[in-house]
Amino acid sequence: MASETNSGDTSPGNPQTHGQTGELGQQQPDHLEIDEIDEIDNWDGDSALGGMSQFSSTQSVTSSIYDHVVENGRTYHRFKEGKYLLPNDEREQKRLDFQHQLYTSLLNGKLFLSPVGDRLRNVLDVGTGTGIWAIEVGVDYPGAHITGIDLSPIQPIYAPPNVTFEICDAEDEWSFRQPFDFIHMREMVTCFKNPRRILAEAYRSLEPGGYIELCDPILPFQFLTPPPEGCALRDWCDMLMEAARRVGRDWGVATRYAQMLSDIGFINVTERREAIALSPWVKGAHNKQLSMLLQHDVLNMLEAVCMALFTRVLGWDAQRVLDCLELVKRDVQNTKIHAYSEGVHIYAQKPYNSQSSSSH
Repeated sequence: MASETNSGDTSPGNPQTHGQTGELGQQQPDHLEIDEIDEIDNWDGDSALGGMSQFSSTQSVTSSIYDHVVENGRTYHRFKEGKYLLPNDEREQKRLDFQHQLYTSLLNGKLFLSPVGDRLRNVLDVGTGTGIWAIEVGVDYPGAHITGIDLSPIQPIYAPPNVTFEICDAEDEWSFRQPFDFIHMREMVTCFKNPRRILAEAYRSLEPGGYIELCDPILPFQFLTPPPEGCALRDWCDMLMEAARRVGRDWGVATRYAQMLSDIGFINVTERREAIALSPWVKGAHNKQLSMLLQHDVLNMLEAVCMALFTRVLGWDAQRVLDCLELVKRDVQNTKIHAYSEGVHIYAQKPYNSQSSSSH
């Protein structure tokens, strides 16, 4: 099961649920076990993907609001051009919607873990992407108002009346008129040069007693057993982290979220560490299913996460990137390479005796 620690002295309570219930979480890295090859060969991986929801939020208003930057066959945000390194085209939007299904599967249908109780009234989703998380929270909590913010206008035309989207930069000073009860951030590890500053803005923008929740991978991918000599996946991970470092991004920062939150003043900091194999080399039907969901996401993520970095920073041409990724994809799918992704799921509370900042 996932490892959980709580820096406060109060119980985290019962997480809010959405959809199915059941066993929560995923193995810690040191508890992952390698399955026997004959069991892997007999396992039906297609069934893991077949049960995913077909809901998509990719009907967007992009063409009517902003033009996008076209580069190496992908499109990127025009507003604050170059700040976010991943594309925003239809391929990426579909991946983000699938990734949302992966996260809700990991939480057995839950949209968040924070014990907000019945106080959910004003919610902020930072880096909302296609808006799918914000929309589902809006449907489940019709009495709450959900605001989703992003650099890219790729949210759907139609949304519940209690859900609104704003195009803005979370790295600017926050100027929301009302404080929030709950602030949600997911897959933000690639976004910010100074994540501590973003967390401090979130603290300032929360009501006393409000919660923040973050869910991010710890990059790079790890290996349970040493990878083979010349492993393309390992080399790609090394190059990715180096290219990110050159542009001032620490993509391993999720390991320090808990300490950052505590230093800022949050209490009841509760962290879960989760590990998912990149292919079904891992024991257990549930673990195998999660591994296939993650693999599907990773195979579609590789080009998105590195094309801009490798061409802009490392000086590669697009074809060299694509040729490299063909080798990386083979390693991702190779059950003899025991790679896994470790992630952090963390929530924390602003003390009741602190001041909120409803106007900035």
